[in-house]
Amino acid sequence: MSLSLDIKKAYPGFSLDIQLEAGEERVALLGASGCGKSCTLRCIAGVETPDEGRIVVNGTVFFDSREGVNLSPQERKTALLFQNYQLFPNLTVADNVCAGMDAKVPAATRRDLARRYLAIFGMAGFADRYPTRLSGGQQQRVALARMIAARPGIYMFDEPFSALDSYLKSALEQNMLDLFEVVPSTVLYVSHDIDEACRLCERIVVMHDGRVEEVGTPAELMRRPQTLATLRLTGCKNTSRARKVGPTSVEATEWGMVFDVGAPVPDDVAYLGVRASYFHRDNRTEPGRNTYDLVVARVSDSRFERLVLLDPPRPDAPSRLQWRVNLVDADPDALPRSGDVLRMHFDASRIHLVCR
Repeated sequence: MSLSLDIKKAYPGFSLDIQLEAGEERVALLGASGCGKSCTLRCIAGVETPDEGRIVVNGTVFFDSREGVNLSPQERKTALLFQNYQLFPNLTVADNVCAGMDAKVPAATRRDLARRYLAIFGMAGFADRYPTRLSGGQQQRVALARMIAARPGIYMFDEPFSALDSYLKSALEQNMLDLFEVVPSTVLYVSHDIDEACRLCERIVVMHDGRVEEVGTPAELMRRPQTLATLRLTGCKNTSRARKVGPTSVEATEWGMVFDVGAPVPDDVAYLGVRASYFHRDNRTEPGRNTYDLVVARVSDSRFERLVLLDPPRPDAPSRLQWRVNLVDADPDALPRSGDVLRMHFDASRIHLVCR
């Protein structure tokens, strides 16, 4: 199974220009809303037509502007799952699954296969119900069963969990992984959630403004982001414009802070990033390298973490630094509070530098 994609399409105020190669693997398209993720899937499925370029799936040319090839969505045999699942309300669950199969398959065989596919997702007992009598999570399972039944050349998902609560989303992610195990194929998964992309996919394509910014495994993008877009999309809460001030020193100009990163700083460094859990309190009497006394501006708690907002040294800084403190087994008396002055140390090896 493979995908070769090289297309361009102009939209009002926005242009899609994307090149992508994928094999038998799960690839996430990660990016902010409006960056072109969904447009890419729709072009592959044939729902939209690129202005120019070429799309090839498993050796079949779906689209080639030079050769005048543009297969219909039905001829492409792709599977694209949207947020609303698009089940037929007038068909039973079993008939919805059968609808995705080749009409040449005998009806009795289609029904047997439908129950088998439904059983993978624990939905065999709902075969005779109609979609309106199912919960959102159940409808999603039926849609997944229908995808398998269609035996598509490529599987594509457009943020299918965005409207679900966290408990149901977690359960359905496991259903999704069940699907991936039984149908080895090329999978494209659109998301703006880095954690979701890491859990479900083996490779991540970072998109920004209609183009591919960076491609890598989740671990590679977390350890060595190359662009500001990747820094932010992989969850880095603290970013600043930066400039080189020494062979191994860089200034975060928006914070008024200078860091020695312990390695050569690129001449064209443009931005600096520090993840919210990548610095800590320093209890030494005298400040050392990469250590600053910062005032706690505000704290707020989630279930397991306290988010601490710290004022950087620059008085007119456009943003505050975010620091995450683990609340599990923490001493309540030792937790930071508004107004505290904390001596914070920034680990040189955990300061990200990017040039664009």
